[in-house]
Amino acid sequence: MVKFNRSDLTRIYSALIVPFNEDESVNYDALRDLVEMELRSGVEGFYVCGSSGEGLLLSVEERCAVTDCVVSQTAGRVPVIAHCGTIRTQDAITLAKAARSSGCKAVSMIPPYYYHFSMDEICSYYEDVMAAVPDLPMILYNIPQFTGIEFSKQNASRLLTNPNIIGVKHTSNNLYSLERMATSFPEKVLINGFDEQFLGALSMGAQATIGTTVNMFAPLFKAIRELYRKGDMKNALIIQQDLNRRVEELVSVGIFPATKYACTLLGVDCGSCRKPFGTLTEEQKELVKETVLRPYPLGIAQ
Repeated sequence: MVKFNRSDLTRIYSALIVPFNEDESVNYDALRDLVEMELRSGVEGFYVCGSSGEGLLLSVEERCAVTDCVVSQTAGRVPVIAHCGTIRTQDAITLAKAARSSGCKAVSMIPPYYYHFSMDEICSYYEDVMAAVPDLPMILYNIPQFTGIEFSKQNASRLLTNPNIIGVKHTSNNLYSLERMATSFPEKVLINGFDEQFLGALSMGAQATIGTTVNMFAPLFKAIRELYRKGDMKNALIIQQDLNRRVEELVSVGIFPATKYACTLLGVDCGSCRKPFGTLTEEQKELVKETVLRPYPLGIAQ
């Protein structure tokens, strides 16, 4: 059984974006600046090379280098989780080994996609990676709208009973399923993955969040968590509603290009997303600017 500090997971994590230069190469200087900017805003950990980090648009070598850069820059101040999921088991093993060498606290993986693998094959994929890095904690990444696989208490029980799997990143609207997993496997850490349902996920058993808009709005997430813990649901909902308006606006122009431009407005030039993602129009940029710079509710400092 792997050893891990539960407090390393029960945090507000930024699903960190990856800045690019004009030629689409990784801008490592900007990446380091982005880490520092987000730490100042109150981010409590980084989840690297996931959906927001365009992980599947990076080469294996780039993913290893990005992970190493972020771990190096944080220098132990906050934990880093590396997303190592991909379609090929050997690539996932390579990424997990690199994450362990870099000093990540855990790895996370989407299930293998495209070929409609059986659940037995999906479980074996995770087990093969864990066998290759038996000392590194694993987090299941449940994101059915992208992978076509919805993990649940029933179909993931083989994985959830594995002591090396310490939690689930639940990027699904099915909060009933989250609650069932949290209740049935109380030793696991259930992590919310949809920013727009953070408050609801907390009430259904989530103990942390990993979010795209944490890149810009960490104070809102921290305020929601604090108010929830105090039992002040009225004000927690006011803040969640404010966050949801921002999410809705960013999603309307493309959440990942919008997040990159938002972080650029906040002080770190993150460039554009890799193709085939498109670029924002000037009108869309104005919407992002208004969304990001709008004052927070209830006097929360930006």
